[in-house]
Amino acid sequence: MRKVVLAALLVGITAAGRALDRSFAEVDASIVLTGGKIVCLDRGGRVAEALAIRGSRIVRVGAEEEIAPLIGEGTRVIRLGGALVVPGFIESHVHALSCTREEHFQPWVELTSIAEVQGWLRRRAREVPAGKWIRVVRSDITRLKERRHPTPSELDAACPTHPVVFNAARKNVVNSLGLRLMGITAQMQTFRGAPILRDKAGNVLMIAGADEYFQEAMERPSLEGKALMDQLARVLRRYNEVGITAICERYLDPEDWGIYRQMQRAGRLTLRVTASLKTAGGTAAEFEKSVRALGLKPHEGDDWVRASHLKILADGGIHWGTTFLRERYGPKRIGFYRLKDPDYRGEFFFTDDNFRAIMRTAHRMGWPVVVHVTGDAGVDRVLDGIEAAARDRPIRDRRFTLTHAYFPTPEAVSRARELGVCVDTQPYLYYKDSAAIAEVYGREWAERLIGVGDWIRGGVPTAISSDHMMGMDPDHAMNSFNPLLQIYIAVSRKNVNGQLIGERQKISRLEALRAVTATAAYLTFRERETGTLEAGKFADLTVLDRDLLTCPEEDIPKTRVRMTMVGGKIVFQR
Repeated sequence: MRKVVLAALLVGITAAGRALDRSFAEVDASIVLTGGKIVCLDRGGRVAEALAIRGSRIVRVGAEEEIAPLIGEGTRVIRLGGALVVPGFIESHVHALSCTREEHFQPWVELTSIAEVQGWLRRRAREVPAGKWIRVVRSDITRLKERRHPTPSELDAACPTHPVVFNAARKNVVNSLGLRLMGITAQMQTFRGAPILRDKAGNVLMIAGADEYFQEAMERPSLEGKALMDQLARVLRRYNEVGITAICERYLDPEDWGIYRQMQRAGRLTLRVTASLKTAGGTAAEFEKSVRALGLKPHEGDDWVRASHLKILADGGIHWGTTFLRERYGPKRIGFYRLKDPDYRGEFFFTDDNFRAIMRTAHRMGWPVVVHVTGDAGVDRVLDGIEAAARDRPIRDRRFTLTHAYFPTPEAVSRARELGVCVDTQPYLYYKDSAAIAEVYGREWAERLIGVGDWIRGGVPTAISSDHMMGMDPDHAMNSFNPLLQIYIAVSRKNVNGQLIGERQKISRLEALRAVTATAAYLTFRERETGTLEAGKFADLTVLDRDLLTCPEEDIPKTRVRMTMVGGKIVFQR
C-alpha cells in the first residue's frame, strides 16, 4: 500500500513539475529581438528570425510566431529590421590591463616608417619636460617601411633635447644625449653585460639588450585604485564597441586577478573575463611553488571572472628574432636581426627534461596550460612535453593550448589533433608582418605564417584572437582587436598591402565566425554558457549592420556593430 501511495505521490509531483516548467516557459520575456537573421552557430546550423531573453539568459530562439507568445506588457521588443545577430565575440587572447597601464604612461600610435618615428618624436618632445627620457612607442622593424632600426643620428635629428630610446628586436637604439647620460663611450664593448653593436666606422648603433636599465630610466606615472579601474573600464568599453562580450586575459598575476574581482564587485565589468595565470620557474619544483603561490584552484571563479589555464613562455618571437626554428636562421635573417651566431635557430627557454617535468606537474595539479610558442621547432618541443604528461593520465579533454604557433607543420597538426591540443593564433600578425617575413624568411615561411587553414582543416580546435596589448583604435592598435577585421583577414588571406600569400590558409566565413565565438568559448571552458545562441545560454550577442556571411568580401571589415549585449544587458548601442 505504501508503495502505491508513494508511486502516486511521485507521479503527482512529476506532473506538477512539468506544469510548472510549462508555465515558466510561457512567462513574459524581458527582451525580444525580432525581425532579423539570427545565426545561432549551434550544431544544427540553425538560422532564426527572433530570440527571447529572460533576465540574463536566452529562453527561446525561433520563428517570429514562436517567440510572439512570450511578448507581454513589460517586454522590451527590439525590431532588427533584417539585421544580422551573431553570438558575442570572444577575444581569446588580450592583455587589457597592460593596455590600460601603457595608455596611461604613453598612448600608442601606429608608426610605419622612420620618418613617422621622427615626426612622433618631435611632437612628443613638446609634451615632455626637457631632459626627461622619451621611449619611442613600440614600432617593430617588420612593420617599418625601411625594415631596419633608426640610427642614433636619425633620433638626434628629431630630438636632441631629450634622451631617447627606440626598442625593437631586443635591441635598443639610443640618441647621443641618451648615450652620454648612460655613460656609453666609444671605447666600451658592452653596457651592463649587453653587447654594443657598431657601424663600419666604429660608431655606436645599438645595445643588444639591457632593456631593464632603460626601463628604469623612464618615469612612469602611477596608476592604481579608482583611476586604474576607470581606465580599464574605458578599454573594456572599446572592446564592447566592436562586439566583444568576453575576453581571455592571457598573463595575469594574482594582483591583476584581484583588480578584475574588484571591477566585478563594483558592477563595472561589461564583459566576461577568463584568466590565464602567470607562472615562473625553470624546473618542475620552482614551477609548482609558483603555482601554489597563486592561491587559486583550476577553474576557480564564477560566470564573470574565472581562471582557466596556467601560462608558460617557451620561446621567443619573429619581431624579436628569437622564434625557435627547425632550421638555422641563415645569413638573411641573421643580418636582419643583427645576430652573430651562424648556427642560431632561436631560443627555447627550458631544457627538454625540465619542460616535460613542468607539463607533467601542471597536469598532476589539475591545471591545463597555455604555452606561448611561435616557431615550428618550439611547437615540436611543447608537444613532446604534453605527450609526456599524457602518458601519466588522459589529457585529451584538458585543452592544453598553443598560443601563436606561427608556422604549422603537417606533423604538428596531426600530433595536436591526437592529443586534443588547441590553438589560439592571430591573423593580424599575418596582415601586418607577412610581407617582411616573405622577404626575410622566404615565401614558403610566409605561406605557413598564421596557418589557420592548416590547423582548422587538420581537426585542431582553433580560435582567432588579437594579442592586444597597446593602442585604443580597434583597427590600428599594435595588434588590432576588431574581430571583424580578423575575420576578413582569415577569409581573404590578404595582407595590408593586398597581397595573398598562402591561399591554402583561407577559411570560410562560417569557420572564421566560429573561431571568434563557439571555438573561443571551448578554449576557455565556457561552451556550455556562451559561444552559440541557444535556449539556456547567456544572452551574450552582437548585432551587425550587414550580413557578413553574404556581403562582398571587401565589405567584411567595413561591418559595424549596432549593439552588443552581455547577460541580457545592452553594453553598447550605436
